Amino acid sequence: MPFVTFTTNVPEDKLGQNFNQKLNKGLAEAIPEKPYELFAIHVISTDKFTFGGTNEPAAMIQITAFGIYTPQSCKKYSKSIGEFLQKEVGLSPTRVLIQFADLPATHCGFNLTTCDEL
Repeated sequence: MPFVTFTTNVPEDKLGQNFNQKLNKGLAEAIPEKPYELFAIHVISTDKFTFGGTNEPAAMIQITAFGIYTPQSCKKYSKSIGEFLQKEVGLSPTRVLIQFADLPATHCGFNLTTCDEL
């Protein structure tokens, strides 16, 4: 059950009307251990976002999930996500920062319980 916050200075109209769904699909393909249906995605498009001291197009992504992150898997996910964003949004991989955050299943609530019981 990944929680995703995608913050960018790319204007909403340039992201496209169905960007949340495209991002959901791209992330589910990049992180196949988690099904498409369980991604929770929040997209924030703001001109108040800078990266590296400039306002050039950029993005910061936080992906919080449980039980999938290793040094090797994070490298694989980073490559796939960077390629997806380069193709879909035109973001240079040098302008995309991804934070992979591990969350214990005992600290995630869903369907009246915690995820360790599902």
